[in-house]
Amino acid sequence: MTVFLVCLAALLVLCALWLFLIFPASPRGDFSRLRAFDYAHRGLHDKARGVPENSLLAFRGAVEAGYGIEWDVQLTRDRKVVIHHDRSLKRLSGEDVSIGDLTFSELQNYRLLGTEERVPLFSDALKLVSGRVPLIIELKDYDDTETLCPLVWEILKDYKGDYCVESFSPAIVAWFRKNHPHVIRGQLGMHFRFKGLGGVFKALCMNGLLTNVSARPHFEAWDVHARNNPALRTAVRFLGAQEVSWTLRSAEDYALAKNAGALCIFENIRPELSDSREH
Repeated sequence: MTVFLVCLAALLVLCALWLFLIFPASPRGDFSRLRAFDYAHRGLHDKARGVPENSLLAFRGAVEAGYGIEWDVQLTRDRKVVIHHDRSLKRLSGEDVSIGDLTFSELQNYRLLGTEERVPLFSDALKLVSGRVPLIIELKDYDDTETLCPLVWEILKDYKGDYCVESFSPAIVAWFRKNHPHVIRGQLGMHFRFKGLGGVFKALCMNGLLTNVSARPHFEAWDVHARNNPALRTAVRFLGAQEVSWTLRSAEDYALAKNAGALCIFENIRPELSDSREH
């Protein structure tokens, strides 16, 4: 009996410790404005119509359609904050060259998908949106955290529109917690797999949301196909974390995420065609 009670007490202590580690930010953040929108993944892009992802043309289309926008930021060699998902230009411009090896001026020599669109400056995209729709801003971890985050913040600090930031890197999320805790921040997640013994430990930390102890995100932005992760479901259902689902490419995935109260990041569908609510 004594052994049983000791084991039970140890189990309860471990559970309490785990809940402490994965607890979201407090206060939880005001999501009222952000919840009023669905988010076009990398803008309202359409390759068939000559609208590249993460282009000013795609952002303009999202604003005109009344969608929020998710986009990605990183740095050029001369430390200009630009919007592009991949580090390389190969997928969208056909040249296997790293954005981090180019100055912004050099970057403008590359067209996106053969159109007249180029990789845009973060500041120019903010001017285009001008607060008309909210933004989900993903900070890529290609660059050093202590270099990237201050440069992004220097541009973002005077922006009057609604936005939140997110990253796969807990260090980036933690930077905003430490330096600008009023900014709504989120931890990106998926089913992580890493090689080697150290990789297994890292995967356990990421999949178990254990990095929340340093980052304390307001929301968990997870791949919709990995949303049944036990740690994620615990954080959302019992600890009050806001869920964000990406990337929704079917009416079924959209309905699943929307009915669960998640913020929805979509692509290749139009949410107003997937349900009966008004935009």
